[in-house]
Amino acid sequence: MLASSLLLAATAAGCGAEEPAAPAPVRGVTSVSELVLPFDAYKTTPQQRAVLGNAHNRLVVRCMRKQGITVAPPVDDPAAIAALDPGNSRRYGVADTEAARRAGYHLARPPSPDTTGTWAGKLPKRTRHRLYGTAADRGCLDRATHVLDKGSPKADWSWLALQDSLTLEQAAKHPTVASAVKLWQSCMSKAGHSYPSPEAAIADGRWNLDEPTAVTEEEKQTAVADTLCKWSSGLVAAWFAADAGLQRTLIRDNRDRFEHLRDNLKQRLSRASRLLAEHEGREVR
Repeated sequence: MLASSLLLAATAAGCGAEEPAAPAPVRGVTSVSELVLPFDAYKTTPQQRAVLGNAHNRLVVRCMRKQGITVAPPVDDPAAIAALDPGNSRRYGVADTEAARRAGYHLARPPSPDTTGTWAGKLPKRTRHRLYGTAADRGCLDRATHVLDKGSPKADWSWLALQDSLTLEQAAKHPTVASAVKLWQSCMSKAGHSYPSPEAAIADGRWNLDEPTAVTEEEKQTAVADTLCKWSSGLVAAWFAADAGLQRTLIRDNRDRFEHLRDNLKQRLSRASRLLAEHEGREVR
């Protein structure tokens, strides 16, 4: 979404209150496309996830074939994976004004494609047994993972996931973020929406977020006001700056950990690419 889209006036809210005026320029990021964090360099892209997933599937097929069972796991499509991944656009709550106009506080994304889990659940019991295995006899899913991981440097991906959550939480307590939340609250009040925080707005019981089709005009209008106020108050910019600063510090202070993460992913991708090249006659990067 382009920053200029934030300057578009929103439609009037159902309650009759006007939505906030066009946001004033803020320092730092000005659109969701700019929300690229330091940790992102160590995470898999949709293309990489598809490579790893499809290589894993090929290994599962080979393993099952050795046991006399033919299976056809669903293909991982990078475009479908990307469409389902909001990236950092929802990291600080709703921040994409155009998405809010379409879907309110609901995630604006297509239906989930078939996954390995849903596919496996429909298979005969004997086939599932060979896939999942037991504590004493590893199944083909685990064996495939072991092959992809074999020889790669040890890397603590769960640690990265934990730190990713912690920097978000810690950044929310930064003084600049707290000040911006107050400006956001004032902006929302002027628009006719009284919420103490962005978390309270998205958690409003009127929005049935568990039902993907239950998006009302009131929800859309409130969500649009929410995003406009986030940008005009400088909340997104402040939160992102604090978040990015914490992540840069962690990378600086844990160079070995992050090098292991990068090397682990690089080697797994290399092995996965070679496996797919054998099957498809070309190398996938």
